[in-house]
Amino acid sequence: MVSIMKSLTQMTHSCLGLILLIGCSVTYAENNATTVKQNDAQVSEVLMPLSGQEIKKHMVGPKRGTSMKQVEAKFGKAIKIHPTKGKPPITRWDYPEFSVYFESNSVIHTVSRSN
Repeated sequence: MVSIMKSLTQMTHSCLGLILLIGCSVTYAENNATTVKQNDAQVSEVLMPLSGQEIKKHMVGPKRGTSMKQVEAKFGKAIKIHPTKGKPPITRWDYPEFSVYFESNSVIHTVSRSN
């Protein structure tokens, strides 16, 4: 039952993130649409904030609830492992493209690193 609840929570977070990303893209596109006259025809230019490649780049990394062992098996050894701090214990592992935050032994957040 607990694993089902974790799976549903992970799916909900993924869906909400995607909905937010799509909503922001549509709002950005609506606010930045320009109309240009070209050969007596109207052409609309829509500017999108992120390309498909950039969106994929931000989705790289382990998902919430993944164990430390699973992260290491899938992504290899981290380039830096920061000391555990606080209660509950929070640990950060740095990879070239992202950082992973663990609470105890489970991923709570993955952050894309700027290069």
